[in-house]
Amino acid sequence: MKRSEIVRLQERVGTLGDGFWGPMSIAACQQHLKNLMPSPHPFPVEGSPEFIDFFGPHGDKHYSPPRKKIILPFTIYYGDKPVKSLWAHEKCADSLLRVFQRLAEMYPDQASRKSAGILVYNGLYNPRLKRNSWNSWSMHAWMNAIDINAGRNGNKTAWPVNASMPIEVMECFAKEGWLSAGAFWGRDAMHFQATAPVS
Repeated sequence: MKRSEIVRLQERVGTLGDGFWGPMSIAACQQHLKNLMPSPHPFPVEGSPEFIDFFGPHGDKHYSPPRKKIILPFTIYYGDKPVKSLWAHEKCADSLLRVFQRLAEMYPDQASRKSAGILVYNGLYNPRLKRNSWNSWSMHAWMNAIDINAGRNGNKTAWPVNASMPIEVMECFAKEGWLSAGAFWGRDAMHFQATAPVS
């Protein structure tokens, strides 16, 4: 993001708009998103004892988690392929649909959606381990995580200094209890997952 965009972001999350994204801005942004999340939180913390009780086992080549199809309020694109519906874990599918309904309201036309980057879809279900891990499964293996606009918000791209995911998109996810990797891990801003933040 440009410095002026970081200043606007800082002002939106309630901290000093000086254009420097440091510890105070990070904390303010995370608190801002936590404040938008439902209470009680609808999803467990990743890796908590409650997580498997809630979502069940991860997918692998022999098993897929229970899923539900949602019809999107606008078309997104996987490369050149139009995507009008998604399959997500049955425990978070309705919530993901409401996220997209919020995005449709926030960005009411094709031009604003393209500008925000929310038309670029990069996947949801992928039964794989986390990158650089031998035994820790990606949230995508549970069908409870989605990637959006990876080209401008990649795994190692610092948010918001170099990545471009709008805070408004993160807010739409937060209002449904979804965690934004960009805000909470400082990178991988394409990634959103249906888990609670660690307190």
